[in-house]
Amino acid sequence: MQCYFTGEVFVRPGQPITAGVVSFKIPDLEITFRAQFKGSPQECQYASLLALLEFVDLNPHLFRNKSLELYSDSDMVVTQVNEEPDDLPKDLAMYRNMALTYKRKFPYILTHIRRGNNPATKGIPHTDA
Repeated sequence: MQCYFTGEVFVRPGQPITAGVVSFKIPDLEITFRAQFKGSPQECQYASLLALLEFVDLNPHLFRNKSLELYSDSDMVVTQVNEEPDDLPKDLAMYRNMALTYKRKFPYILTHIRRGNNPATKGIPHTDA
């Protein structure tokens, strides 16, 4: 089953981060999730992945006998979760470890896609933070 996630933090130059959004979409189930988030852009991306993985974990009946294909426009998250990065920032290690804990509970494939091809981004303004 294909699942998509993204996170976006809204930043104005010279201003502190005040708002962001985590989002995931599961087209086959007609589910879209969005929630406010405050944190760095990298934390927001990981929070989106973890929200999706928690949803899968809490609703196993919806995913039984299905392979999970997760897609993100965050190359950083995809690379860090799929590989053993030598230079993983300490503040992101706990997020990566939580994603790997879920991967031991239920297997998933994590792939990078362009933002324009990610249904979870629809309706979310994009900033270059």
